[in-house]
Amino acid sequence: MARTLKFSKDKILNVAYNILITEGMKSVTARNIAKELNSSTISIYSNFGSMTVLKNQLSEVARNKLFDKVVTNYTDLSLLNIGIGICLFAKEEKALFRAIFMRENLSKNFLDELVEDLKKLVFKGFKEGTSYNFLEDETIEWMLKKGWWYVHGFACLICSGFYNPSYEMIEHELKENGNVILKEALCFNKSIKKTK
Repeated sequence: MARTLKFSKDKILNVAYNILITEGMKSVTARNIAKELNSSTISIYSNFGSMTVLKNQLSEVARNKLFDKVVTNYTDLSLLNIGIGICLFAKEEKALFRAIFMRENLSKNFLDELVEDLKKLVFKGFKEGTSYNFLEDETIEWMLKKGWWYVHGFACLICSGFYNPSYEMIEHELKENGNVILKEALCFNKSIKKTK
């Protein structure tokens, strides 16, 4: 007869998530989870098969929390919403932000997929919007790179506690920097069109 599992997958994931947000991904181990559950590691391996599977599911929880933030309509500008969402995620979910964006023991495949999903979201914002749908893909790539450098750096400052801006300051800073990048991008776009 099969052994009855003492803890559900959800219970184990919740404990793993709490360890992640309090101690970081490196502390998400079978022993630490079992210790929190006051159990052996058998429940963990019986439910997930391996710590890789558990960490991949935990990564999906983190991804979903991030995407809840970046798809929220804070403003009427979809691209600004993505930047605001990332910065608010860094402010409100510091451990998850570090785990995702500071490459704290998450699989390379997961991170590559996440970056690709964010990139698709940005392209969608440009292509579906009426203001900048004329931009060449090369220009959007250029803006994505420049914008990402700024948003990532700004969010890292927020996450680390060096800067604690209000929502209004986040929006203002991102708009201001976005306008600088956009101005340069329009020039870049003209030069691309001339060479085609």
